[in-house]
Amino acid sequence: MLFNPAIAGLTVRQSLARRRWLVVSVLAALPVIMAMLTRLYASQDQEPIGVLIEILSALSFTVVVPIAALTLASSGFGAEVDDGTVVYLLTKPIPRPEIVVTKLVVTALIAVVLAVASTLAAGVIALGGFDATRLLIGFAVGAALGSVMYTAVFLALGLVTRRGMLVGLVYLVVWEGALSRLFAGTRTLSIRQYMLSVTDAISTADAAVFTAPLPHKTAFYMSSVIVVGAVALCISRLRNFEVGQSG
Repeated sequence: MLFNPAIAGLTVRQSLARRRWLVVSVLAALPVIMAMLTRLYASQDQEPIGVLIEILSALSFTVVVPIAALTLASSGFGAEVDDGTVVYLLTKPIPRPEIVVTKLVVTALIAVVLAVASTLAAGVIALGGFDATRLLIGFAVGAALGSVMYTAVFLALGLVTRRGMLVGLVYLVVWEGALSRLFAGTRTLSIRQYMLSVTDAISTADAAVFTAPLPHKTAFYMSSVIVVGAVALCISRLRNFEVGQSG
């Protein structure tokens, strides 16, 4: 069995403790608030589909999804290394893959629920009855996929370094926020670009309205590689982790 209920319960408590629940709730509410404000104060010539794309691609995919995943995942292993509870896990006869998979499933599930709910709510408000269902579903699927990938990567960072939160923020700002937009070659290693590509693959929107620069096959392939690689890194790190080690 690769799912441990006891570890799942511990992970839920860690993920939503220390006001993390408040942080991720505020993040999830940002696109909804922006959509409401846009609907109230938008000019007559603003197209609902353009508003939707702007809010979800520029705010949800760039800020909300990655920061929420980082906030939740930073407590997965990083908090246990800091407070010493990782020793409890490592001294129990629990297979390392079971620990990693359980933490990934639980943390990613919380991130996915928040991201999808935020995306759908903001999308419905922004569209205001305008028919762009496939595009909205594409953004929701992209947000879910991004949440899983970011969670896997940031869980691994929590085991690799005690400064996982800082490293994660630097990655988001420098790589995802700047380099992947300026240099086409870096997009194959950008989770945000995978999210946009998946959205584009599902959407039926005209290319002039919305299109992703990264090929769909590349995004699907690299998404799998990143998740599997992050899980493998977590398992390897736990197997080589010495009791009493501080990270």
